[in-house]
Amino acid sequence: MRLASFSLERFRSIVKAHKLRFGDLTILIGPNNEGKSNILRGLVTGMRILESAGRMTTVRGRFSVGSYREDEYEWDRDFPVGLQSSLPDGKTVLDFEFELTPEELSEFKSEVKSSLVNPLPIRLSIGASGAEFKVRGKGAGGPHLTSKRDAIAQFIGSKLRLQYIRSIRTAEDALDVVNQMISLELRTLERTPDYRNAVAKIEKLQTPILESLAETVRDSLATFLPDVTDVQLAVPSRERFGTVRRHAVMHVNDGTMTDLSVKGDGVQSLAAISLIRHVSARVASGRELMLAIEEPEAHLHPEAVHQLRSVLQEIAAKQQVFVTTHSPLLVNREDIGANILVEKNLARPASSVEEIRGALGVRTSDNLRSARLVLLVEGECDRVSLRRLLCDRSDRLRDAIQDGELAFEPLFGVGNLSYKLTQVRDGLCSAHVFVDNDKDAIEAVKIAQSRGLLAPSGVTYASAPGLKESEFEDLVDLDLYSGVVLADYNVKLGKKTFKSNKGKWSKRMAATFQDAGQLWDSDAQVAVKTKIARLVEVTGESAILPARAGSLDALASTLEDRLGSSESVPSFGTLAAP
Repeated sequence: MRLASFSLERFRSIVKAHKLRFGDLTILIGPNNEGKSNILRGLVTGMRILESAGRMTTVRGRFSVGSYREDEYEWDRDFPVGLQSSLPDGKTVLDFEFELTPEELSEFKSEVKSSLVNPLPIRLSIGASGAEFKVRGKGAGGPHLTSKRDAIAQFIGSKLRLQYIRSIRTAEDALDVVNQMISLELRTLERTPDYRNAVAKIEKLQTPILESLAETVRDSLATFLPDVTDVQLAVPSRERFGTVRRHAVMHVNDGTMTDLSVKGDGVQSLAAISLIRHVSARVASGRELMLAIEEPEAHLHPEAVHQLRSVLQEIAAKQQVFVTTHSPLLVNREDIGANILVEKNLARPASSVEEIRGALGVRTSDNLRSARLVLLVEGECDRVSLRRLLCDRSDRLRDAIQDGELAFEPLFGVGNLSYKLTQVRDGLCSAHVFVDNDKDAIEAVKIAQSRGLLAPSGVTYASAPGLKESEFEDLVDLDLYSGVVLADYNVKLGKKTFKSNKGKWSKRMAATFQDAGQLWDSDAQVAVKTKIARLVEVTGESAILPARAGSLDALASTLEDRLGSSESVPSFGTLAAP
């Protein structure tokens, strides 16, 4: 079961936020005190109350105040203060739309005795005296679903499990999350025969002691209350099982093996999230785990935040993740609309990187101002050539280049790759790398990957079949530029030295220039590469050898996939503050 959309009315500072879409990884961003944390807390409040429906029975869709904890909802605190005098009986309204899997739809039909077509629209109305659950069914089947609301509430509650990590995290908060996750995992043992037999043995050993204590208490009470004839002491089975898994401790060796409770805030937070990462790999007890975190970057070093982003993406591949953040590093760059902007009394999906930068106060160069994706290339000559070649290969890429959505950034030395990737990341852009297929480039890529700056899918090499090492110019048809080199340098490139497959283009060019009695230094290399780039820019696709066009075709396809559709992101709703 997945959350497709969420709306809330009259919760803390928020009067209304209408139908915000939630995906695999949803990021709420914006300045302080604009409402993003309250949106997440409203979501958590509703989810927690829905969870409670799985362990209790509602009557006509009603939850009493005692059926959920006070820290989940308290009217004096959570209903907007500015409305309390005018609406003394006012209620917070939370609307959810859930999408069920085919298997869950079948379970729904079996347990609720009713068919369902996605989505399942639910409303929680929460007041001072309790909460009310409604099914907002439409059409002919709406009234029938509404009549089944108690069964539906229990069905939803049995499927949901939300893990919430607050922004202000004390040691107790972090350890509570750790213990919850450990308890969740240990609970799976309770269904095994060996474990149940062990607990039964403990019960057998405890029984005589409890019976003896009960007799002592009975005799003592009978002295004062003659009507007392019996006293029984027992440890309920659920408590006996629960006690074994409830009080685990974790020790971490980060130079010194010590209890997690005495570690720093950052270590405690990462320990909690690491356990959640593990649990997310499989759904516990058939319940859908969802993760909500406020400002997960708090207390962490920037490099740790970058690693955390990868972990959150990994979790989001299996379970939904909802995050509030001030960090550009945690923005969802691949799906711009998955970032919800909460700013100036508005809550809506972002439609551009520029909007997100503005909300976070991120400044970037003019070249990257509108960019969603940056193609890092080795030098200016590669930028000139690839701009034309990618435009020829794809209308989508041509439009993205013209609109500034796809930008080019030269490295001016492949050794600068990690530095440039960091710059691009901090500028809220995604990056893809196109470099020569040679020793220097491969080493630079490995360093960037070891630092967590680049995934294997984030790089394309200028590979030429038949060459162990190659560079971009190896892909270009020799006939395009041989005449220019002959005219400018009196060097014939048709010789066996240049046409051999021994060495990449620049090495073969150096040997050929030497055979012709010409100097091949860095100035000559830049000059020749620049001339070739200008010829490719003018000639376009026909400048490339068909047999060596594979890496360029792969590059174009990858960039198209990463940019996705060119359609704009729709706006789903607004938020108004009192």
